[in-house]
Amino acid sequence: MSLREAVGPELPLLRRYARALTGSQRLGDGAVREVLEALLLAPEEFATDKPPRFELYRIFHKLWQPALDLNQSPTAEGLVSGLPMHSRQALLLTAVEGFSIHDAAAMTGRSLDAISADIAAARQSIADSLQAAVMIIEDEAIIALHIRSIVEQLGHSVTGIARTRTEAVALAERTRPELVLADISLADGSSGIDAVKDILSAMSVPVIFITAFPERLLTGERPEPTYLITKPFEPETVIATIGQALIVHREREAQTAEASPAVQAMTDDAPDPRKHFDTPEALLADPELATADKQALLAEWDSELDGRLNAESEGMSASDPISARKEANLAEEAGHVKTALTQISEKKAGE
Repeated sequence: MSLREAVGPELPLLRRYARALTGSQRLGDGAVREVLEALLLAPEEFATDKPPRFELYRIFHKLWQPALDLNQSPTAEGLVSGLPMHSRQALLLTAVEGFSIHDAAAMTGRSLDAISADIAAARQSIADSLQAAVMIIEDEAIIALHIRSIVEQLGHSVTGIARTRTEAVALAERTRPELVLADISLADGSSGIDAVKDILSAMSVPVIFITAFPERLLTGERPEPTYLITKPFEPETVIATIGQALIVHREREAQTAEASPAVQAMTDDAPDPRKHFDTPEALLADPELATADKQALLAEWDSELDGRLNAESEGMSASDPISARKEANLAEEAGHVKTALTQISEKKAGE
């Protein structure tokens, strides 16, 4: 079996995990692409005597480093404060992805006792600190009642159950839920995805989709949901996914609330250099940015890359071709950014 044949069927599931872990389709899918690029460059790192899915997740954890904001703990009252990333990984790997504790330990390089403690800590934090008002969009009555039972046993309240797109939008406007659980196909032939788009145009709320065909929404080729639960589902899967969705959403809200109005205005108005520009050359060529803004954005880009390079160097083994290639790619990108910084500085000096 070729590497492509071994890895291909497992990619949708890894995307599901990476999106849930990062709280973002963009970040999650980007992390998966990085794994694939590394494997193409160093296919010998993929152990053929292990199950392909296990190996894919193991290499993901070997490569992936959470961004700074994913490691920061919010200080606001009532949030899951201090729940580290490795606890979230342990819970998602076992409760959502279906791996054993032994597999999770081997993938993440932690001991069995540490993984067990991580799972217990994550469950306790979710139970203690994450009560929310939850809205359900589901046209099958038995499934809707089952979901409602799980949600209420967790200590959440249910704002209501909608069966159609129209009902869902009206219910959301009336009850302002803190989380939405949505089926894809609804009673009147409408789409839960379209219902959610309507809801998100009016409010910011995390959404978890429940579907019997998750691979259709895990292609990585278009805007797709961040959180997915596969039918039929286990209660533990729903519990863990709800917990992660609320953790990420509330942390980001806390970080936004803690920013001063002036800083927040700057953040809202200024483009993210790596998100909005494919290359530093494209940033330089943008006709709408002032020279000073270009210089500031390039300096931010340069600083971020330096931090990532330092972290990569500290954690890299000299005999590890995957990490070596990742560091080389970062160094190449950093070189382009520094060249662009030099060009913009020379331009400013000549003005």
